[in-house]
Amino acid sequence: MVFEIDDLSNQLGYFRLLETSEKARWIFRDQPWDEIDESKVTPELIEDVKIAAYAELTTFSATEAFMKLLHDDVDFTQWLSVWFYEETKHPLALIRWLGKLGVPIAQDFIYRGRKIEPMTDSRVQMLTSNICSEIAANTAYNQFAKTVQEPVLVEIVKHLARDEMRHSVGFEYYCRQAIERSDDPERDRLVAMRTAWFLLQPASDGVTQHPVFLTLLRMKCLDMNEVERRYREHIVARIAKMLDLEIPGVDAFYEVYAGMKKRYRAARRSVHAA
Repeated sequence: MVFEIDDLSNQLGYFRLLETSEKARWIFRDQPWDEIDESKVTPELIEDVKIAAYAELTTFSATEAFMKLLHDDVDFTQWLSVWFYEETKHPLALIRWLGKLGVPIAQDFIYRGRKIEPMTDSRVQMLTSNICSEIAANTAYNQFAKTVQEPVLVEIVKHLARDEMRHSVGFEYYCRQAIERSDDPERDRLVAMRTAWFLLQPASDGVTQHPVFLTLLRMKCLDMNEVERRYREHIVARIAKMLDLEIPGVDAFYEVYAGMKKRYRAARRSVHAA
């Protein structure tokens, strides 16, 4: 299905999102790589940076999946090139920091990190998943920056956190579009709610299998309880805003979802009975 756009010069969200990215973009060469304070680096910190870098490499496979799933969306696929560029800087920035400390990273590390499980064939599910994962990554990096003492890494992590939040806004924009264009918008609102609810489950329960959430469990420098509390609250607020819903808090999320599902099924039964 190809979505018709009458005037590319005025109707692409890409232009606004690109402008925002260019205003906020950090420059790789401007980072003070030679000012790393080795006295503030611990073996535990090095391991956490390796874990974060490895997780960031999944962008490669995610981009492939997005291109296949939304190949007919000119606007989204154009913005995806911005996302891919900015996100692929993340693991390389962390790897550069490790390299400056004499910590080698083999090429096989990158190949293995790029591989992820096959993704969904639902546009709304995949876009919602990325909204949530970008918010979780932003939360984790913000908390990580508070625990890290090495100043160069602190600045890098802050850059990454800001990128993740900006990217979540982009995915939210295109998820709204996907729902609006759906042949059954109410069904896809439920898909978005169900996807978010799944990702709101405690990662420690083993239910949530998204690579970002699994990565957080492995990082020793994070207070996982605090990170989880913060990203769950933020995800609920953003999903409520995107779907124009009133959701009082995390504990009320499933109740709101269940009510929507009940009303949707009742409406479908009425249609079929008419």
